[in-house]
Amino acid sequence: MSFKHLKASLASAAVAAPAPAPVATKPEFIGGTAPSKALLSGAVKRVEDAEARAAALQAELDRRAPTELALELLDSVPGRRRQLTPEAYAELRENLRVNPLVHPIAVRPKPDGRYEVVSGENRLQAYRDMGRSTIPVTVLQLPDEQVERAAFFANLIAQELSDYERWQGFRREQEATGMSQSELARLAGVSDQVVSDLFAFSRLPKKALEEIRTQPQRIGVKLVKELARLSGGERDAQVVEAVRLVVRGEIKQQQAAAFARAKPRAPKPTASAKRILAGRFKFAERRAVGSSLRVDFAADGVDMERVVERIDALLQEMAAEALKEANGT
Repeated sequence: MSFKHLKASLASAAVAAPAPAPVATKPEFIGGTAPSKALLSGAVKRVEDAEARAAALQAELDRRAPTELALELLDSVPGRRRQLTPEAYAELRENLRVNPLVHPIAVRPKPDGRYEVVSGENRLQAYRDMGRSTIPVTVLQLPDEQVERAAFFANLIAQELSDYERWQGFRREQEATGMSQSELARLAGVSDQVVSDLFAFSRLPKKALEEIRTQPQRIGVKLVKELARLSGGERDAQVVEAVRLVVRGEIKQQQAAAFARAKPRAPKPTASAKRILAGRFKFAERRAVGSSLRVDFAADGVDMERVVERIDALLQEMAAEALKEANGT
């Protein structure tokens, strides 16, 4: 019986119960099956107190953050999900299929009653792929300016980030706060050397970073430090090519630094050709490749001695001009 029904039952009993018969020679006796006014009043008071406590408890439960939410109430933020290889994601999904989620995803409430995912996007996606309807959550009360920091450090602590993603997180934090690398290290609880090594990414050519962005888990900070020492000069193109080959799985990380250190290949000279016409007919074709010059005549009967004489005269004239330029006259 509910508190409400019990209260009503007691109240009706107080109205319906007959009064005890009066006894002239003795004081009024309180007893029997009919409750007295004092007894009924105490019972009603206890019911009201119980109802008040139940209402207060329900209000407290309503105020508390949920520990599990429906997937349909969760909103993902583009760019916040860390990249996993297909193999790593398949392993995560299979693990969650047979085991409970030990680390709940982190969310924060939105004004419209929905929730924004702060960290745990891959775990959430695995639950979606498996057709689950709810997922364990930890609800955080965070202002907008602290959300990205919370997402980064949550993944950093869980060691779920590639070295490239860790550098990106520290770089964003530095740009937002102006902190030094040492201050960032203290904030994250890591050594100064760890943060310093990660910032070697910033010294790579832009095109190399674009390649790494597609498969960040394939490039570690050890290789990046070596490639950063070679960047900023004539070997930039080889650094980019080394990164591209590693990202695409064509060479191993151990081979990439040696590839980038190799002597740059001289660009292969390109040939420029020009057709010499006599009216509508081809007379000859001149082809220049690097420092070489070749002339092919289209027909026999050309006076080659005359051609050679004219070429010699032209070359002699150019030699004289070069001498004047060298002497400053």
